[in-house]
Amino acid sequence: MFNGGGLCMRCTVIGCWGGCCRVNEACSAYLLSCQGEHLLLDCGSGAASMLQNALPLQELHHVLLSHYHYDHCSDAGALSYGRLIQMQTGAAQQPLHFYGLPVEPYFERLTMEPYTYAQTIGADDKLQIGPFCCTFHKTAHPVECLAVKVKCGQSTLVYTADGAYTPKLAEFAEGADLLIAECSLYAGADGARAGHMTSTDVAQLGCKAAPGMLLLSHLPLYGDPHLLVDQVKAQWNGEVRLAQTLMTVELPALKREESVP
Repeated sequence: MFNGGGLCMRCTVIGCWGGCCRVNEACSAYLLSCQGEHLLLDCGSGAASMLQNALPLQELHHVLLSHYHYDHCSDAGALSYGRLIQMQTGAAQQPLHFYGLPVEPYFERLTMEPYTYAQTIGADDKLQIGPFCCTFHKTAHPVECLAVKVKCGQSTLVYTADGAYTPKLAEFAEGADLLIAECSLYAGADGARAGHMTSTDVAQLGCKAAPGMLLLSHLPLYGDPHLLVDQVKAQWNGEVRLAQTLMTVELPALKREESVP
């Protein structure tokens, strides 16, 4: 666990793999907790199962989807039917709220009244979900995708979701206490063509945005992802970590003590 002074928000890595997940792990999913409220950023393959290691499903009421690629949204269905069962059996009393881009047919499938409801989000929106204040930035990705900035009290987290490096993304992420950056590709690959970031791109993002901590996510299934950390550190001297399943980060991420489950 990373302990910081002036704690306002906690982030738990539920899943951090891109494309497909490794055994007993999950694709992109990050649980934010603040003042007793919870918000799940993305819910890719395996997220519904892994989430239960950190939070009972009936205690989750808000899920924000960056885009509709399966490694970011596939377990929305599992969470929806889970809420149906929980409400019908009395295990949960509140519906599950989804927030996503108005892209069909994906968005309409998020509503299953009275168990789940969906609200549209866009790049110019400002969304208040309990204590979480969310703003957005459209990323350079083959399908419409939103990076997310979440503020709670004095803490700021930025989640790049998927997308190639752009100066505007760096501007959006500037000064975040925690920057969760996709790092899909190793140095030398063509990130712009793929709509993803390489370790070189992420290092540039770190240099421009100057976050308190840079957490590498959306990790590749091939090669050794630990090399990504070395490649980023070769070009940026800030704090950089590799996302790991059920790792927690307390914001602001200033004084850090490591304890990864």
